[in-house]
Amino acid sequence: MSKPIIRNSIWSVLFEGIKIYISNIDKFVLFMLFPVFGQLIGLALTFGLTIGLASKVAQKAHSMTSAMAFIFLLALPGLLVFMKAFWDYMVAYVALNSMTQGALTTGRVYDFQSHREVATRRAFKYIGFLLAIGVLTAGLSFCTIIPVLGLIPPLIIWIYFILVYQIFTFEEDLSIKECFTRSYNLIKGDWARTFLLMFILGFFSVYIITIGVTVIFDLFRLTAPISSVFNVVGETLPLDYANKALSYLHLKTITVEFISQTIFTCILSMIVAELSLPIRSICYTLWYANLSYLKDGREEKPKKQRKTKRNKDEE
Repeated sequence: MSKPIIRNSIWSVLFEGIKIYISNIDKFVLFMLFPVFGQLIGLALTFGLTIGLASKVAQKAHSMTSAMAFIFLLALPGLLVFMKAFWDYMVAYVALNSMTQGALTTGRVYDFQSHREVATRRAFKYIGFLLAIGVLTAGLSFCTIIPVLGLIPPLIIWIYFILVYQIFTFEEDLSIKECFTRSYNLIKGDWARTFLLMFILGFFSVYIITIGVTVIFDLFRLTAPISSVFNVVGETLPLDYANKALSYLHLKTITVEFISQTIFTCILSMIVAELSLPIRSICYTLWYANLSYLKDGREEKPKKQRKTKRNKDEE
């Protein structure tokens, strides 16, 4: 990967990343539309068709086996759309890194298919890579429920492996295990700065934007009518029994509207988080390039040249 035109600072990384994102925002938004909204459409089709028609299918089916087969056929189109969109979203983790390199070298982003092929031409290795990340994530998530450990140790560990997608993208000769080792070696000594970069990106690209969008929905009084779509979920839950238990504990009762608005907020947060993946990938790619450039020893030569020049001036 070519050397990024940035200084050894997360603020420079953020500034350069925002500049690349804004200058190519139409390309990045277009690239993420189907991976993000395709998942929602697929889930809506799956649950909409199965829940909406399940009772009618059960009445007309001759047996439980035939009823299950009909329900599966109803769910299949939505599942296929969801799986294709989900795969495209996972490919985006690698393709966006390649796009960032293209933006650095040519100043623009184009030819989406060539960037996708960075992952798809190594599809089996990439699937194994994703499984390894899944196992690591599951293990760290399990550690968070252990009282002695909590959230902090898993977070410390995860920061060391936050650049694995960039390493998989640009260092194709490395094995899956070596990708994780390489990420650890790059982050070592720069954990605090990497954590600060991750916190800033997550806080502003997910939390702040979600709140802003929620405020806009509330301002135009759209939250209630949109979230009412999910009332069917709350209506199927045994809220009466749950609220009786909560009343004994003097806790606030749960309403159908509360559940619907919670689901709506979660979906909105997911959309914002997934649509903002490009800015995070861009900044992590720049940070990877910065750390690689510094820690591969290539920074020593420029320093030596500057020292020699200064010595000559003094003479």
